[in-house]
Formats: sequence, C-alpha cells, structure tokens
Amino acid sequence: MSIRTVLLHAAPDSGFSDRLAFAAGLARQTGANLKAVYTLYPAGVPRVGRALSIYVNELVREAKEKEVTLKAQFEAAVAEAGVNGVWQTIEGEVTAALRDEVTFADVTVVSETRYGTVDDELAATLPEHLALACNGPVIVVPTGKPVPARIGRVLVAWKPSREAGHAVRFALPVLALADQVEVLTVEESKTDVSASGAKLAAYLSTHGVNATHRHVPEGQAGVVIPQEAQKFGADLLVMGIYSRSRLAEMILGGVTASLLVDPPVPLFVAH
Repeated sequence: MSIRTVLLHAAPDSGFSDRLAFAAGLARQTGANLKAVYTLYPAGVPRVGRALSIYVNELVREAKEKEVTLKAQFEAAVAEAGVNGVWQTIEGEVTAALRDEVTFADVTVVSETRYGTVDDELAATLPEHLALACNGPVIVVPTGKPVPARIGRVLVAWKPSREAGHAVRFALPVLALADQVEVLTVEESKTDVSASGAKLAAYLSTHGVNATHRHVPEGQAGVVIPQEAQKFGADLLVMGIYSRSRLAEMILGGVTASLLVDPPVPLFVAH
C-alpha cells in the first residue's frame, strides 16, 4: 500500500498555514496528490431558530470571503512543493464533509487548534471527532510549532491494542520512507509490553523499515511519550487513540486526551 491522496482540512483558523505546509511536504515525500476540502457551513452550529439562522448566514458569507486568500495560499504551496493539488468547496458542515471524503483518501491532515478566534473555536474539537468517526488515519499537526520539511524520524508509541495496530498498519507507507523509526513501549502495568514492542520492530523490518525498540520500564505514558519524541528528534508520532472509552479518558484523563490537547510533534492517529 502507498499514499496516493492526502486530504487537507482547509479553514481560516490559526493552524491552516502549519497544516498546509505539513500536508504539502507529505505529498511531496510520498508522491501523493493533495486535496483540500473547504466547507462553508460552520462546525457545531445547529440550524435552529431565526437568530441562529442569521448568525450562520453571516458566518457563511465570511467563509466565502476568506476562501479567496486561503485558496491562493494553497495554490502557492502546491506549486512550491511540485505536487498535484485540487481545491474543493462544499456547501456543508466540516466534520460530515471530511468524514465522507476520508473513505477516498489515504490520510487526512487537520490541526490541533488552540482557542482564540471564532474560527479556532469552531475547529477545536475536529481532530478527536474526525479520528473517532472516520475509517482512515488522521494526522494532527500542532499549531505554532516547527513543521518538518520531510518525515525522517518517526516514533511509534506502542502497546498491543487494536487501535495501535490500526495506526501502525495505516502508517506503513510513511514508516518505510523514514530514515529511522523507534518503537517505544512504556511499562504502566503488569502486562509485558516490552516483548510485544520487540516483535513489532522485527515485523516492521520485514517491510523494509529501519526500526529499533526502546522500552521504558516504569513511568506514565502521557509523560514519557512527549519526552521521548523530543529526545529522539521525531518528525512524526504514530499511535492508536482511545484504547479505552472516550468517557473514561474524559473522567480519568489519559494519553489520548493529553496528546491531542498539546501534541509534541505531528500525530499520526487511528481508532
């Protein structure tokens, strides 16, 4: 399997420039086409009541005005990267529109967007909603952090779960192109994840991946993973998300919640 279509969430939030740069670089590295989807209807706003209708109409009008600048930025990035790019405008809500498009793309690029402008707040919950609702992988690009020119070093946060297995299989084309891949396991319970991590590194090598395994015998994964990403110099972090229920993560906290709020590097995630 290879990556042939990179799907980009196009919107006037503060993360657009960073995720556009990442998506264009990924398309260049993998030889993929880059498709941007721009939606006019705001996320998370119901179509109920006259007051809301007036508000929504105003947001749609603003979205049409902002599209001109964003599309020009997209076209410039595509030309600079030397990749094929398509811009699509949809009269619809962003999560539903992207969910429909994900089936026909190999990976979808969105942003971790901090609360700020109205556009930022409307986009803030998109990463987790999209990753949970879609049948494909999602890359969450941090806002305001350095964007790698290419993916050379990849950290795989591993535990033997269905979600982590999905993420690794989806990421195989990217892992094969990387210069170095580290499989990281963290011992948080009595389960022997170290042996599983070693097996994963050996499995990846059969796909031509230059993979090594590092095991941390004790620690909290939510703390160890970002520390190791920085120490390893990772350009991408691959992991499964919500191995336990989203409700449990919200109540008890968890690795998924903490990393989606503040990703140390771009996250390649799947559920």
